[in-house]
Amino acid sequence: MIKVVIIDDHALVLQGIQEKLSKSNIIDVVGAYTSIEEFLLHVTYKESDILVMDLMLHGNYGFNLVRKILNDIKPDSKIILISGFYEELFHKRALELGIKAFLRKESTYEELIGAIVNVNQGNHIIPEFLIDTTSHHLLTEIETQILKLVINEYTNEKIAKELFISKRTVENHVSNICRKLNVSSRIGAVREAMRLNLNK
Repeated sequence: MIKVVIIDDHALVLQGIQEKLSKSNIIDVVGAYTSIEEFLLHVTYKESDILVMDLMLHGNYGFNLVRKILNDIKPDSKIILISGFYEELFHKRALELGIKAFLRKESTYEELIGAIVNVNQGNHIIPEFLIDTTSHHLLTEIETQILKLVINEYTNEKIAKELFISKRTVENHVSNICRKLNVSSRIGAVREAMRLNLNK
């Protein structure tokens, strides 16, 4: 069972999500909160696999809460944001912060359950129309160049010679690429780049 914790400051919305997810035979809703304090206590002291959060909480954007969780409480948390405000800027910011999925509030419960399953498996859920814009903006021009060379199986030393930079600089860029794509290795970076069409 995938252990899911939910926060939404609208009690009726929260109850609806909780009831629908609880009907799934693969999801266990282990916490549902309207209070940020109670939600953080759960995240800090209790076990969970996926955090489902509303972007707007008590009139404030949830990005500060996301940052607090990923930087100070549980850096490996898998977070899905749900928003009624569907702006590209929010998606870009969410991806930069390390969000695994960003869904419209108009999404179906089937889509939410699918996102939970995919994120639990280590995947990212990014809207198709954002792939060409958001993903490329995550990486600098030099990082994009290096990633393409990594995809073509260039070693760090070979990349350094190709781009006339030091091997140490290449290593730093590769580390930054992995961090931005939320992967832990060159292989993971290649896999994520192929999925996001960054190799084009």
